[in-house]
Amino acid sequence: MEIEKKNNSRNEELFWKVIRNKYLFNYIFQVLESMPIEFDSISKYYIGNRIKFKNIKNLDWMINHNQWEILRDKLQSNTYICINIDMIPLFLSKCKDESILQLMFEKKITELRQRNIIDLCVNGSNETTLNFFLSKIEENPKLLQTCLPIYQSTIKYAIINSPAKTFESLIKLQPILDESIKENSLQYASLNRKHRDMINSVKNYLKI
Repeated sequence: MEIEKKNNSRNEELFWKVIRNKYLFNYIFQVLESMPIEFDSISKYYIGNRIKFKNIKNLDWMINHNQWEILRDKLQSNTYICINIDMIPLFLSKCKDESILQLMFEKKITELRQRNIIDLCVNGSNETTLNFFLSKIEENPKLLQTCLPIYQSTIKYAIINSPAKTFESLIKLQPILDESIKENSLQYASLNRKHRDMINSVKNYLKI
């Protein structure tokens, strides 16, 4: 067992030496690009199955092909990534990696804020992205007025469609509800699939 651990540690050390060596890194990619690819069906042979690393630029391609490590690498190296407004919901609904979310927040928040980030996280039912961005608001409440607003419509949607803890997290950071939503909040809660939990949460908020 001890020998296996030493071998794994040595292998990891060698791996990072190779990755950090630009010559070897580029050579490996050149070899991979020249290797033939064999598929079990003729229908799978098309140009999209042979894309060079430097030519991978679209965020949606990386997400749809689960190439999260490529995305991470491009973010870390400040390589150009094509992010249009239609790709943002896809990213926020599928990303489960907090380190990638952190890189996107640091380097691509201008692109992400083309859409309402919190609203998309709630609609996409992705707890990882929602909790990540809510934690950013907790660290810096001023983000509520800039890139991470929580709209009343988002809270209303959460009451009707989301788990009770989502509503509780939103209302903790945005505790003031419009009177129209407040007056109808129990009715909205009754429409939730887990209406008992949501009704209890709304009652706790209303203090009734």
